[in-house]
Formats: sequence, structure tokens, C-alpha cells
Amino acid sequence: MSLPKPEIIIIPGSFAPLKYYDPVVADFKAHGYSVHGVELETVGRRDTAAPGMYDDAAAIAALTSRLADEGKDVVLVPHSYGGVPTCESAKGLAKSVREKEGKTGGIVRIVFVSALVPKEGESSKDTGGSDMVIDYVGLEGEYMYLTDPVRFAEVNLSDLSPEEGLPWAKKLIQNQHLAISFVQPLTYAAYKDIPASWVFLEQDKCISPKLQNQMIANMETVMGGRKVERFPVDAGHCVNISQPAGLSKAVRKALGDAV
Repeated sequence: MSLPKPEIIIIPGSFAPLKYYDPVVADFKAHGYSVHGVELETVGRRDTAAPGMYDDAAAIAALTSRLADEGKDVVLVPHSYGGVPTCESAKGLAKSVREKEGKTGGIVRIVFVSALVPKEGESSKDTGGSDMVIDYVGLEGEYMYLTDPVRFAEVNLSDLSPEEGLPWAKKLIQNQHLAISFVQPLTYAAYKDIPASWVFLEQDKCISPKLQNQMIANMETVMGGRKVERFPVDAGHCVNISQPAGLSKAVRKALGDAV
């Protein structure tokens, strides 16, 4: 008898509502997974006080806690900026930690998808720095916005033709992202306590292979001899749009699923 599959939680990247991951969700479900997602608090304009990275982390933690309290094993799948609030959210929610408290359920793995993963005390800005290609991002007050759909498509949808990528870029530039989230430091490096895998996007021009390797190396220095296994996909940064089935397959491989 096969073991039950873990619950998957998808955490989007910056500027991205969860709906842009619908094809990935559909593929997971077709392979028997229960899938959830978090709408980032920092995406879109707010009439009230502007939320930040810690608010995103709180939203992830709330969903994770609910599933863990139901006794479920949980896998977090953060993409791009989503890596930062995902790490921040996981304190006390690892299955190994909860078991010591006499609880069932919890996070059993994080599968980072070409994500931003800082060291403790560092922010997204510190981690990406000049290595990230974001020359299509402008700043207006508290909000970042996307200035050039053509350039966005060149960088983030590099594995699609301009005719395929540009319509997606024009949809995405309608969204804003709160700038404060990129300068708020990580206080908990979840990868110290939770097994981690990495979907390595080989054509990524936003978070380059060089930067991905650098972040993985930084993670491994505090992982007590454990390694971050890479699962390569020949795709650009927005793999959720260009190759959703390829993304699902790579994550399922990371979970040891037969594919």
C-alpha cells in the first residue's frame, strides 16, 4: 500500500497572483496531489497600511499550520521572491520539530523554484543584488511596478517566442509589488532544519544559473553536511507559464514520485 502524498503549497513570485500558477496546480492534481496556494499580501495596491514580507510569511504560516494540525505532511514550493517569506514562515512548523512536541504533520520538504533564498539577516535585495536582471522594474512611492513588457518577456519568458511571451508580459505588468518586502531581512533560515530541493532553471535570465548556484552553496554551508539536490528544467524564469508540466514533473521528482 502506497503512502499518502503530501499536501503541496505553492507560493508565487513577485508581481504574480496565484492564478498564473493554475496550469501547474492542474498538473499536480492530475497526478494525485492535493494542492493549495497563497496569495501574496504584497502583490497589488492596498487602501490600508502596506504589508511587507513578514505579512506574506504570516499568510503562508497560517495555511501550513492548518494543514499540519490536520496531521498532513506539507511540501512548500516557492518560486522566485516567494523563497524569502517561505523560509520566514516555517519556524516551528517542520515535521521534525512538531514531532518533538507530540504533534503530527508539518513541513517535510521545501522545493525552491529558482527562488531568492537569503542568509539569515539578509534581504531579497542583499541576495539578488546586481546579479539579478530587473532593469524593467520602476518605483513609485511604496510600490514597484513593471515598466516594459517587451523587456520583461525577454528576461522572464526567454524560452517562449516574443509572440507567445508578450501577451503574458502585458498581463503581468498590470500588477504592482510592495517594495518594502525586498529589503526586510530574513530572521529564520528554514533550510537549516527542513530538507530542501531546488528546481534549477537553466535558461533563467532573471535569477541566473550563477546566482542559483551561489544561493545553493550558501544554504549548504549551514545545512550540517546535507546537500540541496538539483532538478534541472530547460526553462526561463516564469516556468509556471512557459512549461508548467515540466515544473510539476521536476517537483514530483524531488518528492521521489515515479514520473
